Amino acid sequence: MSEQEQLFKVLLEELQGLKTNFATELHGIKSNMATKKDTELINSKLDKLSGKIDAQHIENINADNRLLNEIQDLKKGVLFVNRKNS
Repeated sequence: MSEQEQLFKVLLEELQGLKTNFATELHGIKSNMATKKDTELINSKLDKLSGKIDAQHIENINADNRLLNEIQDLKKGVLFVNRKNS
């Protein structure tokens, strides 16, 4: 085998190794990449969750307002008596 053929053989082996490494990396990238369908599904779930959280937040605010109203009504019925001066 001539020196030139040996160089071509070495070069071919290096290129095949690079091709294998590239294919492996590309497969890894594809397996970790989200598709458009995946992102649409995630966005849909986030929108639903956001709606539920907003509704729960409004319910909590309403409950807090009712409690504050009840406390204010109770405060009106309390009479402070200063027993130190008696």
